[in-house]
Parts: sequence; C-alpha cells; structure tokens
Amino acid sequence: MKTLIACYSYSGNTLTVAQKLQELINADLTRIEPEKDRWYVIKAIHAYLEKKWSIKPCITDISGYDCLIVCSPVWAGRATPGVNQYLEELENVSGKKCAALVTMGGDGSQVATIKIREALEEQGMDFMGKLVIGGKGQKSGEWEGKTQEFAQYFRE
Repeated sequence: MKTLIACYSYSGNTLTVAQKLQELINADLTRIEPEKDRWYVIKAIHAYLEKKWSIKPCITDISGYDCLIVCSPVWAGRATPGVNQYLEELENVSGKKCAALVTMGGDGSQVATIKIREALEEQGMDFMGKLVIGGKGQKSGEWEGKTQEFAQYFRE
C-alpha cells in the first residue's frame, strides 16, 4: 500500500515518531509547516478554537497514494491549526484509507484523533486506526514498540 505521512511537528517529538513509522512502512513524508510562527499560548488557544493557519506548500493531492496518515501534536486537546488547514486543502482522497498519529505531553484524554478522523471521513476516506503517544510513552521509549505495532496496519 503506497502511503503518505503528513506531519506537523513543533518540538520534534511528532516528527521523530512519524519518521520511525515512515522507515517501518516505506512511506513518503510531507511536512506541514505554518507560513508564520506564533507564540505558544496563541497556538494553544487557536488549536482549542479549531482555527486554521495558512501553511507552506506540501503534498495535499493524494491521487498517487492508497493511504494517508496525518500526524499532529496535541495542543489544548486538539490538532494544530496547521493540521486543520491541511485537512481542508486535501484533494483526491475519496475512497482512500487514512489514519491519525498524535503525540502529547500529557497522558489524558483528548479529542484530536476524533476531529482528524471526522474531517477525513467527511471527505470519503476509510479510517484504519490511530496511534496516541503520551508523555510517559515518549520518555520511556514505549513509543517505539507502539509505532511498530501501528505499522502492521500499513504493510502489504
């Protein structure tokens, strides 16, 4: 299955997990980057309000792919504004498979994966699963095993 991983990462934690997954499933990776950086408190407020920020050009047409994995850190329980914009800019996704991968500093419940899933399913995609890496899993190295398990969904 030809897979594209679309990743926004602020501190590098999400990118580290996305790159490991990329290696495990031989996927392509595109970086979601905002046009303008903002102060962290503004970022969290905008994430909570589910705002969108303009992003730099990246792969949004997935006609050449079978699957899309959207990766985002969790800010205020939500996906980042850049990821929200990316989800809106997607093209040629209907009938494709999709998944969500999120990282977060805490280990509590969050709605980021639900919002990502809803946005993708509204565009006609088939949701395969999610990977949530909390702060404890990042610090302990547990994320690597979880990422290997998650990769099984995307191997042919």
